[in-house]
Amino acid sequence: MNKSQNEDLLTAWVKVGLVLMLAITLLMMLIAAVDSNTKGEASTGSFGTKDLNEGWMLTQNDTTEIISLPAYVDAASGDEIIISNTLPANISNGMSLMLRASMQDVVVYIDGRLREEYSSNSSFDMSRYLPSAYVVTALNSTDAGKDISIHITVKNKGSINAISYGHGNNVWFPVIRNGLWVNILAVIELISGAVASLGAYALGRKYRTQAIGYLGLLMMDVALWMLSESTLRQIIFTRPSMSQYFSYMTLELIGALACMYFDAVQHRIYHKRYVIAEAVVLLQILINIILHITGIAEFYQTLAFTHILEAACAVIVIVCLITDATSGRIASYRMSAIGALVFVGFSILELVLFYVSKFRNHFGIFICSGLLALLIFTVIQMVTDVLAMFRDKEKIRMDMTGRTIETIAGAIDARDEYTGGHSERVGLYAQALARRMAEEYDFSEEDILRIHYIGLIHDIGKIGVADSVLNKAGKLTDEEFSLMKRHPEIGYEIMSSLGEEIEGVLDGIRYHHERYDGSGYPDGLSGDEIPLEARILCLADSYDAMTSNRVYRKRLTRDEVINELRRCSGSQFDPKLADIFIGLLESGEISEVTIDGMAAGSTGEALESAKLEGRLQNDLLAGEKIIHPSHVRMLCYMIKLMERKDKQYTVMFIGVDDDPQKSENEVASARRKIASVVAESITAHDINIRYNERLNVVALFDRTDEESGAFVDMIRNKLPGIYVA
Repeated sequence: MNKSQNEDLLTAWVKVGLVLMLAITLLMMLIAAVDSNTKGEASTGSFGTKDLNEGWMLTQNDTTEIISLPAYVDAASGDEIIISNTLPANISNGMSLMLRASMQDVVVYIDGRLREEYSSNSSFDMSRYLPSAYVVTALNSTDAGKDISIHITVKNKGSINAISYGHGNNVWFPVIRNGLWVNILAVIELISGAVASLGAYALGRKYRTQAIGYLGLLMMDVALWMLSESTLRQIIFTRPSMSQYFSYMTLELIGALACMYFDAVQHRIYHKRYVIAEAVVLLQILINIILHITGIAEFYQTLAFTHILEAACAVIVIVCLITDATSGRIASYRMSAIGALVFVGFSILELVLFYVSKFRNHFGIFICSGLLALLIFTVIQMVTDVLAMFRDKEKIRMDMTGRTIETIAGAIDARDEYTGGHSERVGLYAQALARRMAEEYDFSEEDILRIHYIGLIHDIGKIGVADSVLNKAGKLTDEEFSLMKRHPEIGYEIMSSLGEEIEGVLDGIRYHHERYDGSGYPDGLSGDEIPLEARILCLADSYDAMTSNRVYRKRLTRDEVINELRRCSGSQFDPKLADIFIGLLESGEISEVTIDGMAAGSTGEALESAKLEGRLQNDLLAGEKIIHPSHVRMLCYMIKLMERKDKQYTVMFIGVDDDPQKSENEVASARRKIASVVAESITAHDINIRYNERLNVVALFDRTDEESGAFVDMIRNKLPGIYVA
């Protein structure tokens, strides 16, 4: 095991250890919260209360019966229920008795005297449907053994809750303890919603965070509703009776805010549906306020319509989710959709329990849990989207870099009439070799792509080599060869401004002509001193040179190439990489991307640009006088650019044949006629260049075979005896 592997193993064990310590810490906190073994702990004093739930006489409609609390009585709105009992003998000064009124009028009598009242008649601004509250009656020692009578006026249901008594406000302790976790949950949701909204506002200009902003508003609204419906609202609010207003308004807003969130999540595809739902909810809130102010109907009386609208909003969300799942659009927000299903399911459960539960005190637990789940899934979705955005930006950046490099590579090849497509082929060969090396050398896809790019641009230094040297038809002199050998250094200096923009590019450019035995150039590096990228490029570059026609020889056969690679293994090439490359050749995974030494296209046929380059090369080698070779090479480059875009030039030679019987005047006259007819027949996108004394090269842009054939027929009809090929 090497040093790097040891470090990775140590890192893994440290991470496991830290996570284990966190788990143990959480377990210890859980034990501390629930374990009842308090031996040796500091005393917290007594918060003891006692129940007074047995032996109550229920009087209703002139009938009586003995009941135990809590109890549910079948009673209509406006009915009065009376429960009576005898206070225990242990009542002492400073004690209190507590009963929770469930939207009921509650009046407490002790020994026939009014002791406590909570009813809509106690104040002019109290709603008939007053909020549920704990009614606390102060007791003293003279109340011991006295009769207690509690008159309950039913407003919505005949629930009679449990009754307890104890010293001072100890009766509040069980209520606080039982309600504390619900309120903590509401506070967590309120803070989470605020953070989500503020975070969405802060990041909204840079990232698409509108959905999480709306979710934050929804969470704050639900949290405020939970606090307004809390069993502790008498402690939270100085005037808890005002919850009869803000509790209903926060509840009515839930559906509309949920629609705003889902509209943003679903990319406003169903915007019209959601806006209509939001407008209806807003209208309903305004109508309810007017009805309440005018005394026509109180908020509680219109609560059923609020629930119907919220259920309708849930149905709209579910229908839109199903539609997106069917069309496949849901894939763009899969995590948010999962959270949405959890939230909608929990919300429906919350609504159902409101109607079926007789003694439910804690509201919002399920919808709050659903919202927290939705927040988690939404954050995951947002993080996923942001990462995807960064990946897309990086991909766009890399694509732009790649296209730039390909363009530069094409420009390089355009100057070198003997190596058409050379840089592109070297990039492909280097990429194939790097992919085979990937597992052993730990290459990622990014590494392989980088090596491909280096292959494309490795000869950029040839821009600084004079045409007379770069395109010399014969053998280079020592002086010319010394100039040619400078192209790796020139390329290095040209690209050095990129720095680490493409890691390894500079090394690949500078050292791709170094030899494994140290006899290469420019720095005479040897063995592993030569960067790995450069050793890969050396093989790819040499392979393309061997399989392409050059000024000094025709291309080598496959067997000749393999023999040459073996012969130069250890001297020119890294022997290990040479063996891998030979294996790729023998398996057919790499084969020359040329036809008879010329660049080939995706169809397996030689490209028009390569054919023209090949003819120019052969004619120059044969000593034929080409009027402007640089013009022809420029045409080759233009054709290559169009070939990359799947646009084609049809190339043909038109001119006077080689008949020696024709005089110079006849040849000149024929050439003038050809020039005139061709000029009249080509478009602005076509190209016509003098090739030699007898021929013009004509390139027709983006013509079909039929159109090209018609052009040739027209030339032959107008100019009989003219050479066209």
